[in-house]
Amino acid sequence: MKSLTTLQTTAATFSIGKALTDGWALVTKHLAYYILGGIVALLIGGIASMVPIFGGIANSIFISPCFAASAVYITWYISKNIAWTDFGDIFKGFNFLTPLAISSLIQSIAMGILIVLFTYNYLPQIKDLYDTMLQPDAYANPAAIEALVKPFLNTETLLLFFLLMVALLVLSAVWAFKNHFIVIYKLDAWPAMEMSRKITTHNLIPLLGLFVILGIIIAVSIIPCGIGLFFSMPLSITAVYSAFAQITACNENDIDNEGNEMMPGNNV
Repeated sequence: MKSLTTLQTTAATFSIGKALTDGWALVTKHLAYYILGGIVALLIGGIASMVPIFGGIANSIFISPCFAASAVYITWYISKNIAWTDFGDIFKGFNFLTPLAISSLIQSIAMGILIVLFTYNYLPQIKDLYDTMLQPDAYANPAAIEALVKPFLNTETLLLFFLLMVALLVLSAVWAFKNHFIVIYKLDAWPAMEMSRKITTHNLIPLLGLFVILGIIIAVSIIPCGIGLFFSMPLSITAVYSAFAQITACNENDIDNEGNEMMPGNNV
């Protein structure tokens, strides 16, 4: 595994094709566990989100990031040819709760600011549409909803929406490896986000390409009653991990920031 100093002084890249093929190879080693782990994570997150107001926040800031980190932890070990034998590893991410929560909160705030900036001039119309949709008889009066939606259906608004989606995608790509640095390199929230930003700067185009391809795969996988998501979602996790591993060599012998070699299990 490359040291942080090496990562900051070199511009390592990755192959999209290798990320997809290696990602699928990792998934198929423990496909049943990946599927079952995803179901458990979705159930717990879904139940938490049912709690009014705070449930959704808790899921997006605490629960989902921790399960995502667990997936990084598990995939990291599988890439080292260490078998996934303990299903309880799906909760390993909660060991990194504080940095994960802080980094998720920072990213959520940044995305929220982007959304507000892009939609600022439309906030009154959005509020009116939201209030109308909350009315008990809203769907009985489609003309009212159509009248509120119509101002959004023009070239300028659609272009603005497209630019917003691109901006959010770029922001997601820039911090795509923050969980990996928290779990594998044991960094705190902001240092992990900064390291992710630094190494994705040299890989932004291929990373965006990988995200687009994975997005298409996920979209297509929804068609057969959503069953394909059981395969596409784990693939998206392992493919992104593969990109990270190609850049950092984290699936090779581990070293700490001082260059001392560590055994695979001692730094987790």
